[in-house]
Amino acid sequence: MKLGRFVWSTWGVRLAPLFVALGTTGPLASVPARAAPPARPAAPAGDPLSPSALLSGPSLYETGKVGVSPDTAPAPAPTPVPQELQWAGNGEKSIKPVAADIADAPPPRPPEGVIAPARLDREIAGYFEALDNCRVDVARAKQVAVGKVTADQLWLRWTIEPSGETGPTEVVATTPVDLDVMDCVKSAMSRWTFTAPRGGAVHVERAFAFRKVP
Repeated sequence: MKLGRFVWSTWGVRLAPLFVALGTTGPLASVPARAAPPARPAAPAGDPLSPSALLSGPSLYETGKVGVSPDTAPAPAPTPVPQELQWAGNGEKSIKPVAADIADAPPPRPPEGVIAPARLDREIAGYFEALDNCRVDVARAKQVAVGKVTADQLWLRWTIEPSGETGPTEVVATTPVDLDVMDCVKSAMSRWTFTAPRGGAVHVERAFAFRKVP
């Protein structure tokens, strides 16, 4: 059935039922409904590598924020390099601290000489007997009795040079001793001579005690 020109207006709403009733069963009525796509099989739970899990996850081109785990400890501070291991500006290692330590080191001590012990003891014993005269000399100089001069024990140190002569001397009072007596002892020690040692100087230490005065 031929219809006239359809004019859409407010009358279109009223003419729509008539338009259907007159046999307007055109192509719109004959198009069948589109079938829904078949559902994909569900992936096993907990399988992150299944096809459905990979398709439902984020794309490789997606970006997001980079987070930091709150349990991550901060990076430790770098260990300071010791001064002696630091490198100079010209690429060479500094040797000033090492050179300073070498400069402060004491010089090596020369080898000790040798004197036969028995001979050395005899020579020392003869000189020690003469040291008692220092107490008498001081008493005479002060014009007092020998018992009034304080003199008890001394510790003597001296060096026998390779020539046999006495080098540096030291007198230490281990008990009260008159200072004039100590000066006399030190002067007498500087005049001692011994048998020349072999191989270098000899350093000697001995204790000396004055005889008791009644």
